[in-house]
Amino acid sequence: MTHDIEKIIEKTCKGRIRLEKKQNDLYQILMPVYYEDGDMVDVYMEPIPGDDFKVRLVDYGTTLMKLSYSYELNSPSKENIFQKILLQSGIKEVEGGLILESHPDMLFSSLMQFTGCQQKILNMKMWRREIVRTMFMEDLESFIQESMSQFNPEKDVSPLDDYLAVGADYRLTCAGKTFYVFAINNKDKAKNSAISMLEFQKAGLKYIGVAVHEDISSLPNKEQTYLLQNADKQFLNLDDFRKGGASFMNRIAA
Repeated sequence: MTHDIEKIIEKTCKGRIRLEKKQNDLYQILMPVYYEDGDMVDVYMEPIPGDDFKVRLVDYGTTLMKLSYSYELNSPSKENIFQKILLQSGIKEVEGGLILESHPDMLFSSLMQFTGCQQKILNMKMWRREIVRTMFMEDLESFIQESMSQFNPEKDVSPLDDYLAVGADYRLTCAGKTFYVFAINNKDKAKNSAISMLEFQKAGLKYIGVAVHEDISSLPNKEQTYLLQNADKQFLNLDDFRKGGASFMNRIAA
């Protein structure tokens, strides 16, 4: 590396980090930023071939490897969240590794940017409850729109013109029969869905009420009872609906 990188580090970072040379022009950057297990974050610096005025910060895939111990990017929703973190942080991901190019004079600022991105990625597992709740709604919509298109899905419907406060997440039709689908991801949604189904019944609507749960076991007993009394069919979770939703509708409509 043509720059006297150690002098630049000493000047710009003022002792807050130090370099440990690994091989040739590859350095590991040691700084007081840690993973939740107490290990120091993995950040390396290497030259950019053909560019004597920039360096590249990399992690050699260690951030995603640590994330994978307890959280997998195994769905479109999770991948979208990951990509948003990269975009907001200005970091690139190539073959599982994080990359950020920087001028040596801006190294400390770039390090804060890079390690901040690492922390956000590793904290994805701590956001799990809220992320999963969002993913449930998004994944249900994707499944209905892509895999149940034969049932002409309509989203966010309010079939009672004089009572727009009640409605269903989806209306599906099969052989002339109407199915209202309610996505249940918390106790309030369960209660409101049960009220909607009850109002549909009072109005004399002919329909089949279907509740698709994020996880029925997490729902309080009272809300489970509300749905038991008003829904015609409940699916315990999204996988249950994926496996049996279409066949249930075809069987009822036959």
